[in-house]
Amino acid sequence: MDTNIFSPIYSGTPLGLFSPAHLLALAVVLASCVLLAWALAPQRLSPRWREAARATLAGFALLNIIAWYIWEWHAGISAWSFSLPLQICTSALILSPFMLWFRSYRLFELCYFWGFAGATQALLTPDIAPYNFPHFVAIQFFTSHASILLCVVFMLVAEGYRPYWSSLGRAIVLTLAWLGVAGVANALTGGNYMYVAHKPAVPTLLDYLGPWPWYILALLAIGSGMMLLVYLPFAIRDWLVRRNRPFEGAPHEGSAANS
Repeated sequence: MDTNIFSPIYSGTPLGLFSPAHLLALAVVLASCVLLAWALAPQRLSPRWREAARATLAGFALLNIIAWYIWEWHAGISAWSFSLPLQICTSALILSPFMLWFRSYRLFELCYFWGFAGATQALLTPDIAPYNFPHFVAIQFFTSHASILLCVVFMLVAEGYRPYWSSLGRAIVLTLAWLGVAGVANALTGGNYMYVAHKPAVPTLLDYLGPWPWYILALLAIGSGMMLLVYLPFAIRDWLVRRNRPFEGAPHEGSAANS
């Protein structure tokens, strides 16, 4: 086994699905999100420290994407078929700092659904074979996906942003459009962006969705379902508000955040 954690050659045991190392990484990500939400409560952080947290999270997300491309270049594996930022999570990671810096509600909508419906799925079924901890690829994979979730948690708690039914619709439409861009890129480069050219080599949900190209239709349905699922807490909350205060109604988009 190469002891250089930055080497592209790794001869150790790949990270096993729900192995102790995988479960520990998931626990750290979850604990980080919960701790951040707790710390961002108004009575715990002053506005000055909240802005420091915003800058830190934005910088951490940016550092992750820069570190990845530096590693690719240094390892000599950069390629049009592999390095374009067309995967959902890569795109969300790039958008996250801008979401924080500009307090963009439209970017929040997209990062919320791409984060909680996409990054969480990636964390649960990491496609990083043949790497494992403590290799750079394994560390960067989990820190980058965690960055997306942490940035979204910041906007939820510190800014009071939340998605709406209209947000869900826009996120689905933009995801379909991005899927089309990825399909064109795959045809031009021979890549497998968004896994629409073929299934990944490691076990994922796609293994249960049938052969190509039919699994793509199932993937679209499941992706939309996952976005709906992560919206349900807000839908249920709005329903309870209407039930308990029928004359006030549920919150609407314009009442929470600027576009």
